[in-house]
Amino acid sequence: MRRPPILGPITVGCALLFGVTGCSAGSVIDVLQEDQTDQDILTIQTDLDGIDLASTRFLAERDGVEYFVARPLADSGSADTVCLLVEEGIGVGLECGPLEPGVAGPTIRDSRITAVLLPDDIDRNDLADQGFELLHPNLAIRPADPG
Repeated sequence: MRRPPILGPITVGCALLFGVTGCSAGSVIDVLQEDQTDQDILTIQTDLDGIDLASTRFLAERDGVEYFVARPLADSGSADTVCLLVEEGIGVGLECGPLEPGVAGPTIRDSRITAVLLPDDIDRNDLADQGFELLHPNLAIRPADPG
């Protein structure tokens, strides 16, 4: 059962944490290679043009907010493009971008949190030093910067 959200509406920004650029070959996030289960399917599937809904994978839930990873449709991005989806209340926050080995990827910020998608081989100690908490090996969050 889903709990009611405590976060405000997600504001999707275009910035990528740590300035991600470049391309990579193959998958850098193994969870996308797993079979989709019922838990991986978003409750809200509107306003997700360009997302391959068969590729969504559940990462974690915190305080009624659910975090997913997905791939864009084949014609919507390059092979190394992945999407971070944040489902809360009646909306879904979405940010897509490249994900390369060792570098943090798509990031969503709102007034309360910053959520970042991680490749399998990133240095998680460095993220902890920056105030991030791991909710899943491929997802870290931290409180939003004051101001």
